[in-house]
Amino acid sequence: MRVRGGGSLSLSRPRGSATEMKIDQVGEVGVVLTDANEPVLSGSDQIIGYRALTYTIFKSVALTKKTLVEPREGWVWQTRRRLLLLDMPWMDLPGGKKGKHYHEIPLAETIDVIHKRKRVLLQTKDAEHGKVVFEFRPFGAASRLLAWLKNEKEHRQKREAGTLRSPYKESDRDSSR
Repeated sequence: MRVRGGGSLSLSRPRGSATEMKIDQVGEVGVVLTDANEPVLSGSDQIIGYRALTYTIFKSVALTKKTLVEPREGWVWQTRRRLLLLDMPWMDLPGGKKGKHYHEIPLAETIDVIHKRKRVLLQTKDAEHGKVVFEFRPFGAASRLLAWLKNEKEHRQKREAGTLRSPYKESDRDSSR
């Protein structure tokens, strides 16, 4: 496993997990997830929301899609730093441990969230995998899970471009001085 940047060794977050996208990895209970199928968080991470969704992972190659992970059902956990996808079925790992397949996307590697008819596309890019698209098939309330991420991306783009406006009226700020 490559580690970009230093950092302390933590059991609650494997080294390098905040900087690298992981696709179709096997995680064990106590390292990636708990017995209750919840992600193990570092002290500075916070859960925004979670939903059971169907997802597919693919790369765009010319005009076609190369499927990296066939459609699966699982729990999608969104935190302030990452998106963690935990597949539904449990696995028996060597040494009598339990685990699951998981996929992890640091929010810094997300490019855009696109809402299309009956699906949500999350475009990402990193050095190891290149451009990868995560396709979610949400329904009902589950379709709002990635809305926070979309708003956060738009906010950051405006801040970087210098076009972010204050939510307060200019006249209210001037009169309070």
